[in-house]
Amino acid sequence: MFLPRHLAHSLLASAALFALPAQAQQVAAAAPNTTDQSEIVVTATRQEQVLSRVPISVSAFNQKTLDSKGVKTLADVARFTPGIQVTSGSNQIAIRGISSNAGAGTTGIYIDDTPIQIRNLGFNSDDSQPAIFDLERVEVLRGPQGTLFGAGSEGGTVRYITPQPGLDKYTAYARTELSTTQHGGVSYEGGIAFGGPIVQDKLGFRVSAWHRRDSGWIDKTDYYGNVLKKNTNSDDVTVLRGALTWQPTDGLKITPSIHYQRRLSRDDDYYVEGLSNPGKGVFKDSSPEYRRNPDRFVLPVLKVDYAFGGVQFISNTSYFKRRNISGYDGTVYNLSYYQTLPIDPTCVDPDDPALPRCTRPAQQLLPNGINPDVAYYLAPSKVTNTQRIFTQEARLQSTNPNAPITWVAGLFYQKQRQMSREELVDPLGNKLFEQLFGQSLEDYFGAAAENDGPIPLYNGIDSYINQSVAHEKQIAIFADITWHITERLSVTAGGRYAKVDYKFSNFADGPQNYGYTSASGKTSEKPFTPKANISFQIDRDNLLYFTYSKGFRPGGANAPIPYDACSDDFDNLGITAAPSSFKSDTVNSFELGSKNKLFDRKLSLEASVFNINWSGIQQFVTLNQCAIRYIDNLGKARARGFDLQVTARPFPGITLDASLGYTDARFTKTAAYQTDTSILAIKGDSLGGAPWTAALGIQYDFKAFGNDAYVRGDYQFASKEGRIKERDPAALASYDPGLVASAATHFISLRWGATVGGADVSLFVDNLLDNAPLIDRTHSGIDTVLFTDSTWRPRTFGITASYRM
Repeated sequence: MFLPRHLAHSLLASAALFALPAQAQQVAAAAPNTTDQSEIVVTATRQEQVLSRVPISVSAFNQKTLDSKGVKTLADVARFTPGIQVTSGSNQIAIRGISSNAGAGTTGIYIDDTPIQIRNLGFNSDDSQPAIFDLERVEVLRGPQGTLFGAGSEGGTVRYITPQPGLDKYTAYARTELSTTQHGGVSYEGGIAFGGPIVQDKLGFRVSAWHRRDSGWIDKTDYYGNVLKKNTNSDDVTVLRGALTWQPTDGLKITPSIHYQRRLSRDDDYYVEGLSNPGKGVFKDSSPEYRRNPDRFVLPVLKVDYAFGGVQFISNTSYFKRRNISGYDGTVYNLSYYQTLPIDPTCVDPDDPALPRCTRPAQQLLPNGINPDVAYYLAPSKVTNTQRIFTQEARLQSTNPNAPITWVAGLFYQKQRQMSREELVDPLGNKLFEQLFGQSLEDYFGAAAENDGPIPLYNGIDSYINQSVAHEKQIAIFADITWHITERLSVTAGGRYAKVDYKFSNFADGPQNYGYTSASGKTSEKPFTPKANISFQIDRDNLLYFTYSKGFRPGGANAPIPYDACSDDFDNLGITAAPSSFKSDTVNSFELGSKNKLFDRKLSLEASVFNINWSGIQQFVTLNQCAIRYIDNLGKARARGFDLQVTARPFPGITLDASLGYTDARFTKTAAYQTDTSILAIKGDSLGGAPWTAALGIQYDFKAFGNDAYVRGDYQFASKEGRIKERDPAALASYDPGLVASAATHFISLRWGATVGGADVSLFVDNLLDNAPLIDRTHSGIDTVLFTDSTWRPRTFGITASYRM
């Protein structure tokens, strides 16, 4: 396996300590619980441990660190963390290259002990993104976490850990910010959190409230670029949280809490390529749609924590309720589809130009937007996703970290209901079709389906609706046991056995669906996800470990696809219909890691190399002609690489932190059906994402006018994306010649600040160079010349003030 020089140095530094004389080893060895008090304590193993003693690859950031780096979102966290990448808009998380927007999630997302990730039932089933305010810390666990965190944590797990009420002292945290975005508007935020004892050592509380507005920087225009409304893509988020802790007796804590969040995006962050000039800060969108995205959730939780006789019992009962309304550009989507239809709906060969009745209408989508010769047309999509998740976890765990055997064992139950409804709201469709085809939309699709009459708009407005309701139930038992063979050598074995039952019902209707269809389906699985780890604590400052782990995500079922609409696509794939269900997929991961503190603890290294094999991958198959997709298990892949994190304090007042990640994730088996035209991915195609990522930060702390002051600079790099299946001409069923690879990126931020009277006040600039790299390029329909792009928020200047007590 390829081993980079940086990582080799780290691992060799650990291995070299094996050669120390026995006397030197005894002097160097320390008790397992001897720690640096400045280190972050994490619960990645469900038990409290300092980060440098956890024998898995974890990155953790407390609230102070998040503030110093200017982190506001998980995407910001990813810029500083090796091995994780977040797709803006969809919030799709890839850890070590393991990511799929089809089926169940590949990354576990937790608020404390509650999983909140979503299953992709249809379009825009995007994960919720908890706001980063008043957090104890954020943990990113790399590699499969199936034993302790269950189905869906195939690539890893992201955990948002909230502060708990204090029983003995009062604490407070506040933050406010004001900023302006070049080529955009003004952003601001304000929030406060406060907590402490109501009855000393018996009853405590914690409450917080926070609101943030991010200004827009993309202008809404007409076809000719005339601005109709400036800065339409603004966002608001509001978070409220409250918690009480009651300690009726020593060892027993009962903590009810409630967490509420509401996000509102007023438009998406895509701009029309033909009208915009990113290099000069010109971002324009000529679509007539304003794609509002309200997303809210509420999470009540009851946690019971009881310690007795060297054992701790923890019960976590929660109910996650979420409603998210989003959408894509339905107007452009419809026009891209309608312009491919023949003038005569009964035409049998629309690709034969010798048949006059098979001709198509003129292009309705041009590089600047909708053809101005087309009568005013608006057909927004509306995608509604709801989640209702009841989760109950109860676990017992040892409390003495110095015991010969430490362990965690538990039971997990989850019952969830999810609904996904996709609508194309098309009340002007009949009028448009009269102009383009000489008959109504309802009559056109009725004739195409060889109906006796027209196919009416659903509910009088929808040309297409597809609704799926899914019920999923999981019951699992898990255990993780560590035997400390010696003071230094430990062996861990764990496993999780689960029963997963899934069922769904679906209906679809409307002219574009060629009328009403319905279906139902169910699957049931009993996965087992084992884990094995061996770790050697060479001395108190150096740890070496090896881990094998397995990850799993459950299968599911597909909604039916109308044959009349997609027969040509099925012929190209060599199948007669989409599969009614798809199976689970699994990963097997092997990881070798090292955690070291060198040169009198002035240098900290955390490094790991990994190899992950992914089989039976759940992925979308998109039918290009009818623009409908389904999920199937196709292809195999592997991801291999390394991650490295470094913190150094070479001189008084100077702190350097750096990360480097390399992930080579690609298909190892061609994904295809039986025909040459059915190839979805070629062996060697990338799974997506930047192979190389790097981050470098430097902070100088000094005294200014009697106050603590600092200057900080951060730089992040991501390499150009590899060749994915959509850009591989040999992958005939996926290839889209209009798509291009995302560019290599360079992001620089600066911050200057001082602590004045307990408050930290700082000036900052993000995206210092005002770079606007091409992050994503997309269009509706392979033959469409209207492209929309996305990039970073332009250069932003601001001032932040925070206070901690």
